[in-house]
Amino acid sequence: MKRLTASEARRVWFGLLDEVARGEVVVIERRGHRIVLRAEPAPSDRDAPVEYASLLRVPDLEQAHTWSWEWTPRAVGLRLRQRRRTAR
Repeated sequence: MKRLTASEARRVWFGLLDEVARGEVVVIERRGHRIVLRAEPAPSDRDAPVEYASLLRVPDLEQAHTWSWEWTPRAVGLRLRQRRRTAR
């Protein structure tokens, strides 16, 4: 663990950031307060991007061109419904 005053840290700020990125913990002391700099742990599987294809369930995928969204204030939110075809 490296300890510095705020003035010292200001002079070597970018070097400190590089050290923290490599895993070093840095403590900066200013007016009786300690500020600790440490790198965040690597993201876990929980933080991985969500695969939405595995979450979405849709009726009759071949008819996707006929779907629309309907908003109703009393409903929980959006609802998927099939559009009615209009004559041309």
